[in-house]
Amino acid sequence: MVAEVGPWAKEKLEILARYLDFYTKVLKNQPWRTLYVDAFAGGGRAKVRNKNEPISTPGLLETPDTQDSEQTEFLDGSPRVALGIANPFSRYVFIEPAPKRAEELSGLEAEFGDSRQITTLRLPAAEGIAWVTTQAISKSKHRGVAFLDPFGARLEWSSVQSLADTGLFEVVVNFALNMAINRMLPNDGNVPVAWAETLDRYFGSHEWFDEVYSSAAHGLFASTEIRKRDDYSVRLLELYRRNLKSAFGFVSTPRLICNTRGAPLYYLLWAGPHRKGLEGADYILRMGDKLPKVRKGST
Repeated sequence: MVAEVGPWAKEKLEILARYLDFYTKVLKNQPWRTLYVDAFAGGGRAKVRNKNEPISTPGLLETPDTQDSEQTEFLDGSPRVALGIANPFSRYVFIEPAPKRAEELSGLEAEFGDSRQITTLRLPAAEGIAWVTTQAISKSKHRGVAFLDPFGARLEWSSVQSLADTGLFEVVVNFALNMAINRMLPNDGNVPVAWAETLDRYFGSHEWFDEVYSSAAHGLFASTEIRKRDDYSVRLLELYRRNLKSAFGFVSTPRLICNTRGAPLYYLLWAGPHRKGLEGADYILRMGDKLPKVRKGST
C-alpha cells in the first residue's frame, strides 16, 4: 500500500527542492564530489490525504481502495525530489529499513540507470548514517547534504553529531515538536521511562527536562512541585538549535510547517559548516513562522 501524507508535505518537499537546487548550483563548477543522504527515505511516491478526508482504518472507515481514483493526488517523495534537480549530486544514498519501501527505492536505480549513482541501504537510519560516515569520504574531496525527516522522534543526536564531525555535511532537519515531542511531555513531569530515553537520544542529553519543567518548594515541609513551563516549546526549539550550532557552526532560522487548519506541526531547520549555506537556507526558509525569543528567567 502506498504511504499517505498530509497536504502540508508539499511545502516541506518544495523547500527541500529549492535548497538542493541552490546547493548544487553553487557547487556546480567546484572540484568536490557531492553526496545526498536521505536517512528516512520512505518510498518514491506517496498519496496526498485530502484535507477533509479522515485517516482510513480498515473495517471502520473507507479504505484507499474505495476512494475515487480521479480525486487521488500522488506526490514525489524526497528521493525523487533529489533525483530530479537540474544539477544532480555525484552520489545518492537512500536509507530505508522497511522491505517494501526499500524495494521501491531499489527500483529507482533501474529507472534512472547510468544517469544517477544510487545506493539503497536497507538499514535503520542510525546504522545507515554510521555506514555513510565510515566510507572513504573527506572534507578535502567531498561535500554533502543529509535530509533528516524522521517519523516522530526517531532521529538520534549521535547520528546528527557524526554527520557534523565529518566537516563536509549540511543537514536539513524535521524538528517534530508538535507531531511527536510534545506528546511525550505530561504536565506533571512524570515522563515514562521509555519516552524519557527516546528524548535523551533525540536531544543527546537529559537537558530537555529542565527546559520543559520547573520545580519549586511549597508548604511547611518544603514539598517539591514540578510544573510545565509556559514557554517550554520555545525552549525546546532553541535547545535543539543551540545543539545544531555547536555541532555544525551555523544554524538557520526555523520554518514552521502547519496543517490545513493552521495548527503547528513541526519545524524545518538547516545547519552546516559554511556561512554561504546559511545565507541560502535563511533566504529559502525566511517566510516561515518563528517562535518568540526566550526571555531570561522565564518559567
